[in-house]
Amino acid sequence: MDAYFDPIANHAAGNMPNRVLSKAARLGRNIVLVLLAVVVLAAGAFLAVPQWRAILPSGTVTHAASAPAGWTLPQTASPPALPLDDLSTAPAPSGKALAARIADLAKVASATPGLVVIDPATGKVLVRRADRPLIPASTMKLLTCLAALEALGNDRTFTTSVLSPAKGVVVLRGGGDPLLHDARTAGRASLQQLAATTAVALKRSGVTRVTLGYDSSLFTGRSWHPHWSDNYRYSVSPITALMVDSGFKAGSGEAEKDPAKAAAMVFGKRLAKAGITVSTTKPMKAPRGAGELAAMHSAPVEQLIEHTLRYSDNVAAETLARQVGLATERGGSFDAAEAAIRDTLKTLGLWSTGMVIDDNSGLSRNNRVSPGALAGTMRLVLAEPRFRSLLLGLPVAGVSGTLFDRFDDRAERAGRGVVRAKTGSLRDVGTLAGYLITADGAPLVFAIMANSVVRPFATRDWMDRTTSAWAACGC
Repeated sequence: MDAYFDPIANHAAGNMPNRVLSKAARLGRNIVLVLLAVVVLAAGAFLAVPQWRAILPSGTVTHAASAPAGWTLPQTASPPALPLDDLSTAPAPSGKALAARIADLAKVASATPGLVVIDPATGKVLVRRADRPLIPASTMKLLTCLAALEALGNDRTFTTSVLSPAKGVVVLRGGGDPLLHDARTAGRASLQQLAATTAVALKRSGVTRVTLGYDSSLFTGRSWHPHWSDNYRYSVSPITALMVDSGFKAGSGEAEKDPAKAAAMVFGKRLAKAGITVSTTKPMKAPRGAGELAAMHSAPVEQLIEHTLRYSDNVAAETLARQVGLATERGGSFDAAEAAIRDTLKTLGLWSTGMVIDDNSGLSRNNRVSPGALAGTMRLVLAEPRFRSLLLGLPVAGVSGTLFDRFDDRAERAGRGVVRAKTGSLRDVGTLAGYLITADGAPLVFAIMANSVVRPFATRDWMDRTTSAWAACGC
């Protein structure tokens, strides 16, 4: 056996007596072992309690996730034809049959959840349990996107422009494009392309050195919601009319503190690469009548909404809500956006007593939405062709977006490729709202909401199993 080497006992032993040295060695070794034990126990406790894990910040979008082991892509991965009137549908199952297929949820996993199922063809409520306003988490985005389509239409775009109020001065003005990128990207506006076009225009007029201003004044008021905690800076950035790459620092996943300034700095670097020297970069509101050197248009609203829902993009949802505020002449602030969304929902008949809109992405824990309002939203979406992009943006169970890595158990197999729904999750909150078509060919819209969740993964599986059971329904 090799001799044991104790780094503590062997450190600076010098002429220390062997007995004293041995005691010091044992004491040091015991301290190290105790500390290691504490670390291991703390890590085990952290992993064993799901709601502790849930407080960690998470990314805004889930572009990549691993497929469940042994899982293959469902063949039914495309949405059905729209509008609903064009479908050959079967009669909806009875509410009693659907209620019998609701999976068991252990009382220790969650408080009593709210649940509503509607037959979209007739509007009949088939199942209603605890239909009271609850924290919606990201299912709030369904309401925001519906209001955006109603107020803005499918084809509206938003313009990022470069203006020149004086020779040698250019101003980058934000138009509220939530998907403005740095590099050229298919289907999205880019600062790289905008800078190249700007450089050509400047050189044509004999200008190769400029002062760069940036203007984000389209949106007003505070840029960070008062009910967002600091750990949300990995899920959402301050909301401004000018930002690049959703306002996040490249490679870090953390939000910029000043997204407008960061975008201007990136644009300045792009100008430099295009042969234009930038001497100064500073905030500067573009005056009226300033000549336009270049402009880039966002993807249309319908595509922005598809992205927002599929990847649960908080920045895009909040930006679209501000555009609704502006379109309805309330303004571009948080308060104006929330009022605009609320009034639009009331006009569409989707408001119920006790509901509260405190932001538009669902991050605020002060939001309150009823399952009936979410299910009613989905019924309207299925019935109205003008809301098609909201339907197409829904994640598909086991296939896309935030449902890519869900519906992975045997009991959830029937829901893969069939259930299409918006997810929502915060600490002790889990929600799911969308639609499915049963094995008999009957469309159903549903909303399931759970607050006071103690075991988030068990609650999530319960939602997946329940909707899968409905999808398999031949009842």
